[in-house]
Amino acid sequence: MNDLDIKAEKILDTISKNVIKIRKERGYSQLKLAIEIGLNGSAYIGRAELRTNGQHFNIANLVKIAEVLEVDICEFFK
Repeated sequence: MNDLDIKAEKILDTISKNVIKIRKERGYSQLKLAIEIGLNGSAYIGRAELRTNGQHFNIANLVKIAEVLEVDICEFFK
């Protein structure tokens, strides 16, 4: 893994950590959040939060999650 890959992985880890934190602060379960953004189940949210097998949130879903959780999308990257 090169330096760019390592940096990208760190950012994806930060995003996942912040989605978890904000989701819990707002009182959303993984399932409730998933349904609110148009998914049928919580598997995607769970895998992306835990970064299972390199899974991560895509930009489209981050936009939706930010809207549902009423937070600026930038908060996921801090």
